[in-house]
Amino acid sequence: MRTWRSTAQLVSLFVLSIVLALPIALAQTSEGLPEAKAGSSAGSLEVFLAFIVDHDAAFYAEDARFQIMADPEPIQGREAIAGLMGALYGGSFTDTHVEYRTILADGNHVVLEFVYNGTNTGEFMGLAPTGQRVSVPILGIYEIDGDSITFGRIYYDVGTMMRQLGHAE
Repeated sequence: MRTWRSTAQLVSLFVLSIVLALPIALAQTSEGLPEAKAGSSAGSLEVFLAFIVDHDAAFYAEDARFQIMADPEPIQGREAIAGLMGALYGGSFTDTHVEYRTILADGNHVVLEFVYNGTNTGEFMGLAPTGQRVSVPILGIYEIDGDSITFGRIYYDVGTMMRQLGHAE
C-alpha cells in the first residue's frame, strides 16, 4: 500500500484526477475567452460563452434569478439582472477587465472561475465611489435552459472587495 509523503502530493493527485475527468477541453481565443472543444456540453457552453463577451443580460430568461451568495435575497428577473450587470460593467465600476481562469460545463450547468477587475467610479451598494481599483476572485455557477441562462450564483469574498475599496480594514 502506498503512503503519501505530503498533503501536497495528495492534493496534486486529486487535482490531476479531476483534470483528467473533465467533460470539456478549453483553449484560449485571441480575446482571452475560453473556447469549447469537442466533447463539451456544447449548447449550454455556447450560450454562456456568448453571454460573457459583453455580459448582456438578454441572455438571461425573463424570469431568471441571480444570487450573490453574500446576499440572502436573489435578484429576480432579467431587468433587475441587467441593472446589476450595468453597475458592474460601466456603472459603479469602469475600466473593467475579467481574467478567466477555469470554465467547466456539464449538461445544463456551467461553472466559471474568474478574477473581476475594475475601478470604483460610481456608487456601489449604497457607498460613495472611492476611485479605488479592485481585483476580486469569483466563482460562478450558472444553469442554462435552451438558449437562456435561468439561474446564476456567484461566490466571492465581500471583505476582500470592501478592503480594496477602502471601506474596511
